[in-house]
Amino acid sequence: MEDFVEKEQDVTGNISQVLNTYQELLNKTYSLVDENQIKRIINYLNTVEKVFVCGKGSSGLAANEMELRFMRIGVNIDSITDSDQMKMRSIFHNENSLAIGLSISGNTEEVLYYLFEAHKKNAKTVLITSQNKKAYKNYCDEVILVPSLIHLNHGNVISPQFPISVMVDLIYSYFVKEDKNKKEKLHDDTLRALNIKIEKEENDL
Repeated sequence: MEDFVEKEQDVTGNISQVLNTYQELLNKTYSLVDENQIKRIINYLNTVEKVFVCGKGSSGLAANEMELRFMRIGVNIDSITDSDQMKMRSIFHNENSLAIGLSISGNTEEVLYYLFEAHKKNAKTVLITSQNKKAYKNYCDEVILVPSLIHLNHGNVISPQFPISVMVDLIYSYFVKEDKNKKEKLHDDTLRALNIKIEKEENDL
């Protein structure tokens, strides 16, 4: 009986630690959010012809998620998570494209190189990171700051991509709100297309 009580207390402590970490990150996100900056990002999304979002590791997972979400509401967007592809595709930018780099550490060389080269091609460039380095201003039109904790990059408590995912959710929410009916219809249409595929596969079985 004592072992059960002790284990229950340990589990409760672990759950509390995880939830407190999420709450701390959300509080920090709230203090960092710049609504005017988000509106500028929305303007980029509305005016460019092509959007590219890149990231490595957990930031790469966030890039994939961002592609899926924005693609469903009509954005012409690709995610890039492979280092060689970042190098190669960085040269295919122009003034009608938007390059978004995701890096919690702010030190991912491939992502920074990608933004640097895109900037040289006159693309709009956005970096989402927890760092605020002066050097970013040389090749980033916008640096969106997200919170970070000492242990976050190691993924010891929660997913390192969480702060980026929250910021992407905020941008998504603002973007959908601008033309809600049209974008919600596009989202519903993509879901309907997915369901048709699933039903076809089930009928083939």
